Amino acid sequence: MPAEEATLKCVIAWSDRRNLCGLVEAALAARVESAEIMRLNDDSYLVHTSASVSNVRDWLIASLDTGESLLVFEFERWSGYGAGVDSNWLRSRGH
Repeated sequence: MPAEEATLKCVIAWSDRRNLCGLVEAALAARVESAEIMRLNDDSYLVHTSASVSNVRDWLIASLDTGESLLVFEFERWSGYGAGVDSNWLRSRGH
């Protein structure tokens, strides 16, 4: 069976009580090469992986406490502007 093609996912995790970025990054890095993970800000990451959005969500759930939230979505179209958008990183992952 051929391996699933990697796609770009966006991961957003938030909490009213604590910063989750380090926890999310560690959970992603345990399963995906660091070169395939890009931190966007304190709440969000891009990750290039063949895992499904539900699998990525499941990787991260253990890091969350009651009342904290997580959203993972997959997309194939994007548009950006400015130096804060790493277009080369995105293009090298098929976008």
